[in-house]
Amino acid sequence: MLSKSDNSNIIKRVYQSLKFSVISQHFIPGERLNIETLAEDLRVSITPVRETLLRLVAEGLIINVPKMGFFMRTLSEADILDLYEMNHLLTNWSINRLIRDQIPGLVTGMPELVALNKKLASAQAPADEMIANSSGAIFEYCARRSGNLEVVQQIQNINDRLNHTRVCESRMEQTPAEALLSIMQEGIEGNYDELQRLFNEQFDRSVILLPHLIRERVSPVVEVAEETVTHSFNLDRILAPHQSSK
Repeated sequence: MLSKSDNSNIIKRVYQSLKFSVISQHFIPGERLNIETLAEDLRVSITPVRETLLRLVAEGLIINVPKMGFFMRTLSEADILDLYEMNHLLTNWSINRLIRDQIPGLVTGMPELVALNKKLASAQAPADEMIANSSGAIFEYCARRSGNLEVVQQIQNINDRLNHTRVCESRMEQTPAEALLSIMQEGIEGNYDELQRLFNEQFDRSVILLPHLIRERVSPVVEVAEETVTHSFNLDRILAPHQSSK
């Protein structure tokens, strides 16, 4: 019989594993998440898997359809725009708190960004996943500086839900790291007014890119569908003479 500690560790492992798979789009949008298959893959019982999936539903990462099961959530353009706007509002609110609490003549800055700045600057060709994670980390650091735990939790959830979108956005940008490095530098130096301006520019840029990002996401699906239809059409033409001769 498992101890309470062992059971807790299993639940934690299952949660971390499934959440990472969901966030990184290991499962395709709309895919059904089979509890038994996931439990077998993770070598655990179905109980921690079901508990984890219910938790991910509560976090808005997947959906639960009554009598059908759990499915990957598909974010529409409107969904993504709502998350962009919410993230922008919370980040602006956090920076306004920093501006309000500034002490004349004392520049504190955000030293917690130094390590992240060095890591990103030293990468010759940062992976899109690294860009997305760095972007989310910057928003979270700003939220933490506000001192409001609820804002931090909301930003963390938005980061999870937008992670793959930010990866796709990075793929569309020629030099995605440059904008993030500029943002981090202003944060490190405590130039919060300039930091806010750069965040506003980033938000505007993301909104402009969004329709193109959605088209890029849909195109491969359309191509696969067209290939399937073409293959079926050609197959019908090949089989037709044989069927008519019978």
